Amino acid sequence: MENLNESNEELAHLVMQVKSAATSKCLTISTAESCTGGGLASCLTSTPGSSKFFDSSIVAYSNASKVKLLGVSPDTIRNYGAVSENVVKEMCFGLLERTDSDIGVALSGIMGPEADGTSKDIGTVWLSINAKGSRHITQMLKLDGDREFNKLKSILYALNYLSDFIDRV
Repeated sequence: MENLNESNEELAHLVMQVKSAATSKCLTISTAESCTGGGLASCLTSTPGSSKFFDSSIVAYSNASKVKLLGVSPDTIRNYGAVSENVVKEMCFGLLERTDSDIGVALSGIMGPEADGTSKDIGTVWLSINAKGSRHITQMLKLDGDREFNKLKSILYALNYLSDFIDRV
């Protein structure tokens, strides 16, 4: 596992890339987080001037909160599980319906040390990024660390994908 200082430097670098790209295009970002528990929003707001590009975050950890706060269909959760492409897409679309943001980012995953009672492996994470009325991407990650490592890597991947996504909007 990489050391904490390297990870913090990489986080800071990626946040600055996102900030630069978003502010240059006058875009705002919101997050819908489950497995990262608000960690992505915390990173995005760690830099001065983040209010120029960051709007809001919804931490929807339970399935009930995904339904109530983000409008995820209970049937989608029942049919595919909370850690699925379908759920993160609905989380992202619901987030954008509830905010004035231009871009939404949603994450749901299994961080460990125990699985969630489904056949999905610990370290499985789904990420979705959507630009209002435009393009979207959904990506599955397979991580292999402990809980804190998996949370950190999820945030790093999300920032990296978000930076690339903004460059293409």
